[in-house]
Amino acid sequence: MGARNDANERRAFWPGKRVVGLLGFLVGFVRWEPAPYDILFFLVIVLFGPTLSWRSYQLLPIVLIVLFILFHVPAMAVGLSVEPGRVLFYAFVTFYLSGTAIALMGLPQGAGVFLLRGYEVAALVSAFLGVLAFLRVPGLEALLWSESRAFAFFKDPNVFGAFLVPAFILALARWEQEGGRRFWTALLLYVGILSSLSRGAWVNAAVSVLGWWLLRPWKRIWVFVVFVLLVGFAAVYAFAFPESLLVERLGLKSYDADRFSTQEQALRLALERPLGYGPGLSEILLSYATHSTYVRLLFEAGWMGFGTWLLLMGVSLVWAVYQAFRQRSLWHEIYLASLLGILVESLVIDTIHWRHLWLLLGSIWAKYASPVPHYPR
Repeated sequence: MGARNDANERRAFWPGKRVVGLLGFLVGFVRWEPAPYDILFFLVIVLFGPTLSWRSYQLLPIVLIVLFILFHVPAMAVGLSVEPGRVLFYAFVTFYLSGTAIALMGLPQGAGVFLLRGYEVAALVSAFLGVLAFLRVPGLEALLWSESRAFAFFKDPNVFGAFLVPAFILALARWEQEGGRRFWTALLLYVGILSSLSRGAWVNAAVSVLGWWLLRPWKRIWVFVVFVLLVGFAAVYAFAFPESLLVERLGLKSYDADRFSTQEQALRLALERPLGYGPGLSEILLSYATHSTYVRLLFEAGWMGFGTWLLLMGVSLVWAVYQAFRQRSLWHEIYLASLLGILVESLVIDTIHWRHLWLLLGSIWAKYASPVPHYPR
């Protein structure tokens, strides 16, 4: 009976596979508000809402997401007296993105494959154009941040660089399965991440690659070798070209001191008001943006909101590990490594409104798809 239901579910969703693939593609074009991704997401809910369904194992993340939303309410009540417009808008965006993760969990079995393929194409297009802009190809100046950092169709180079990381891990997985012809795809995405000149994205990529390697350290010793070679190349490059943009981004900046002092201030104030100060009010009540998802949530959503977020991320990582090893899902290895990278980058970047973060979260809990061929034993 279960197998027949899954088959019926896949057939019911068949007309929507290209739409879901387009949804994954549009997550790479979010410089405008509302982004095309948001508009299409609404259309997906309207057109394919009857095909959405959830299973019992998805109850835990759904409950945690709902609690995460509810724990914002007391903080909103406080923040509305300060700047109601900003509080309502910031909370709405947070709730909307949380809802996208729940909706993605309800997609029919196997739909996540099309979503990931669209994401992969968007990352390749973004990386290609971003690298060309970084190389100063005429006509692409609008894809550069401050005339130096690639940010393609994103609002910020930090988001652009981080967006490419899951696709980079996917490219490594395809390289592992299919051989050398996928090398150039991985190289393009790697250079795209470098062209963002985002220290956070570089750390994100390093953590994701190491996490993916550690899932199967002996089978993927080549990943560790490549990682060491890349680090060695970067060291040689830094020594040979000490004045280059890449090297210049490696050191601490003057604004880093402002970031750290603001985080310290936020942590101190969070002890005084455990329920939080209100969504989106960090920039208003503090001297500087927190530049840390964890500090922002603790300050704005309070201890309960922060704790629920940590619990949601923790159980999602555990579920991804279970799917990767017990169910032998290569997709979940990619999701796991990518989420690890984002969670580490979240220490120094505000990531709570990254669409691809919630896409990854929803994909981790989506209905299980069969292992891809040539799965590494």
